Amino acid sequence: MESVAYRDQIYEIFADPNTEFETQIKQALTTGTEYLDLSVGFFTRIIDGTQKILYATGDHPLIQPGESCPLDEAYCRRTIEIDSQLAIEDTHASPEISDTAIETFDLGAYIGAKVIVDGEVYGTACFADTEPRDDSFDDAERFFVELVARLGGQAIERRRYEQELTERQERLNEQREIYRTVIDASFDSVFRLNTDGVFTYASEGVRDLLGYSPAELIGQPITITHPDAQTSEWALQNRSQILSGELAEAKDMPLKTKSGDIVYTDIRGVPVYDGSVPEPERSEDDIVGIQILIRDATERRQREGLISVINRVLRHNVRNEMSVIRGWADMLAEDMDGEQATKATVIRAAATRLLDLTESAQQIEENRDISPELEPTDIMPLVDRIVTECETRYSDASITVDAPDKAIAETLPRVEVALFELVDNAAKHGGSPGSIEIDVDVSDLQVICRIRDDGPGLPNTERGVLEKGEETPLVHGQGLGLWLCYWIITTLEGKIEVTEFDRGTTIEVHLPTPSRE
Repeated sequence: MESVAYRDQIYEIFADPNTEFETQIKQALTTGTEYLDLSVGFFTRIIDGTQKILYATGDHPLIQPGESCPLDEAYCRRTIEIDSQLAIEDTHASPEISDTAIETFDLGAYIGAKVIVDGEVYGTACFADTEPRDDSFDDAERFFVELVARLGGQAIERRRYEQELTERQERLNEQREIYRTVIDASFDSVFRLNTDGVFTYASEGVRDLLGYSPAELIGQPITITHPDAQTSEWALQNRSQILSGELAEAKDMPLKTKSGDIVYTDIRGVPVYDGSVPEPERSEDDIVGIQILIRDATERRQREGLISVINRVLRHNVRNEMSVIRGWADMLAEDMDGEQATKATVIRAAATRLLDLTESAQQIEENRDISPELEPTDIMPLVDRIVTECETRYSDASITVDAPDKAIAETLPRVEVALFELVDNAAKHGGSPGSIEIDVDVSDLQVICRIRDDGPGLPNTERGVLEKGEETPLVHGQGLGLWLCYWIITTLEGKIEVTEFDRGTTIEVHLPTPSRE
């Protein structure tokens, strides 16, 4: 199999939430030893200066589940100290591995990556062999090991979060099901009401959602599903809105089940017109009922809860600690001279980049909805705001715009986040002083926004991120920002194209128009 097939296999292993964590790790280690052609794979926990083998594959007597040793005697000691993977073809010839570790384990080849859980080093994911390796580990192999470590860490985070939910449920002594072990696709229930708010139809999905049979609801007022007066008040207000011909939507709306439990749902209500009246002639007087689409929001609420936990660690713990590091680096730079001051400046720059990385990571999580409902949106007000903001940030940059008064695309306002990232990147990394041109063209099928700069051009890795969303072992602040652009534009049914010139880069953002069908 090719390297891509092995990576896909790792994604599939960790994507199934029905599979036990132990099974996932063992399958990943087995896949890794086959792909890397190494005889040993192991997953460790490192705590209080001790390395413990949690899971292992292979017949090395000292690398078996339950075995432990001081971290100073382990091959993984150096692995957790560096930012990237540790890959050594011949450990006997490498200064990275201590003599004690070699004498104890006698491994010839080694590659490993640290496992991060909730922002802290948890352990390592490693592969090794008793014999040295003839060829160097290439980028695909390095990324594979990093992928195993990253997905393993995420699986542990998910397991911890699920345990947190379970404990919270036990404390509250609630009887309803809070989350599912897996939802392959959210299911919908459809209701119809007459203009007085009485059920006239309910789909079979209501059995799973609310515990009623369709027949039990027909003829009942919608208030039978309302847990409190506030919900009933919302329903009354939005019934009036729908009966006037408008759409009504709500997220996390509580509904009461037949047993009295509360479920949270996303709701969309639309008017039902008299079918005998032609569509162009319809008015609110022709509305004969209301159709309501209800989606169980359990999965989304759980996902948002997990995101909240992860972001809390990123935004609070990491940001606070890096702010301390940056503050001390500032003080050292002021107090020292020459080479020492330069080193302090390097520390401060690294801390600043990591702080920027947390901001980009948060934006990616905030824009991760993969199935949005697009709507006609004029992107020119967004472009104007972006230009104003970038001119304020980069006073030396020259930014010109060639665009019509309006440019209506089938998109969502969050496209502004992606466009800003591209213009900001051009201003930040372009020439000195930078010159940026923004052109917007509108056709029947698409809106194209071109961003030109006179900078040195994009590296191939970053171009691959923008155009194809390619993953590489190199992940840094700017690269994550470009990932954000790719993620937003592609989930809005758009695409990004990059053109290089002798001096400068043109990035085209293609967005569909409402008339494309």
